[in-house]
Amino acid sequence: MNFIKAINGLAKLSLREIRKKVREIKNELPQDERDIITFSKNYTIPLSNYCINNCSYCYFNHRMKTQNEIITLFDLKKIKKLMAKAHQLNCKEALIMSGEHPDQFPIVKKRLKSRGFEGFFDYLLYVCKLLLSKEFLPHTNVGYLNYDKLEQIKDYNASMGLMLESSQPRLFKKGNVHEESPGKRPDKRIEFIKNAGKLRIPFTTGLLLGIGESMIDRIKDLFLIKELNDEYEHIQEIIIQNFISKPNIRYNPKTPIAIGGIIKTAGIAKIIVENSIKIQIPPNLITGYEKQFLKVGIDDFGGISPFTRDEINPYKPWPEIEHLKKICKAEGFELKERLPIYDKFIRKKNFISSQINNVMQFYCNNIS
Repeated sequence: MNFIKAINGLAKLSLREIRKKVREIKNELPQDERDIITFSKNYTIPLSNYCINNCSYCYFNHRMKTQNEIITLFDLKKIKKLMAKAHQLNCKEALIMSGEHPDQFPIVKKRLKSRGFEGFFDYLLYVCKLLLSKEFLPHTNVGYLNYDKLEQIKDYNASMGLMLESSQPRLFKKGNVHEESPGKRPDKRIEFIKNAGKLRIPFTTGLLLGIGESMIDRIKDLFLIKELNDEYEHIQEIIIQNFISKPNIRYNPKTPIAIGGIIKTAGIAKIIVENSIKIQIPPNLITGYEKQFLKVGIDDFGGISPFTRDEINPYKPWPEIEHLKKICKAEGFELKERLPIYDKFIRKKNFISSQINNVMQFYCNNIS
């Protein structure tokens, strides 16, 4: 009963009440941390857009692409070109993404074998090691991986991620967004997040807003994420990401999510997890409302690339860093670059491997 009362109480908060509460929470931080907003300078390597899931809101999925846009398997030559450009532009993080289990498709498996790889995971591991050898810090987000694979890849990633999105079972019913998406089952996603905690992997998760969930659903999921972090203390950040409509996708809600609901969710997230987990907002999805999000306690703008696009929302370009700096400064904040692993996890025992540490120590003294 108390839990239900707490959820309903949070849902009823006004934006004014939320802003007051998050100011109190931020004031609990050391003075030099209260007014810092962070971002990571990264670039994206989309290894494959073949995916076992067929989410009705997804534009990255191979089923949505023209023949020229399909990525069966991203070529190593192209990866090396991206790496060269990334070095020129002083990127530190390499975001590795793909559809889930792409090697379940014969065309991907055939391409992997032609390059000497038994499966997609072997290729993923090879790419992570290649990136580290060139002083990039990988952050992998490729869908569900079992415990054994997570254990193998941990040493070659600074951090990893998997969006919870929503744990609501009704989203799997006929006509809903996850009807054809077995990999989005909440039990599998929660298992993945737990396994990352057991293995002490610095982790990113989050919610996808506007896909058929309610505010009450979001608050319940935020408490779920908090509970997972209370047990394992491994979640670095919660992304509050809003659905953006795109051409030709099947999902077309009659009433798209309003910006006020996104702002309120971000503020409630801060109230729930306080300063134990950072709250992240993708800045290209909330253009023009950055000030409002700063006022409800967000901590981070996530990965921003100077030359690769947002593969999930390709029609939403990344903002210029200098533009965000000016907005932050006007609101009394300082925008600072960070690495894909937050400082407190650098200091925690067993959260980083020697391979990651070697690259990270170089960058700790060279953040611009």
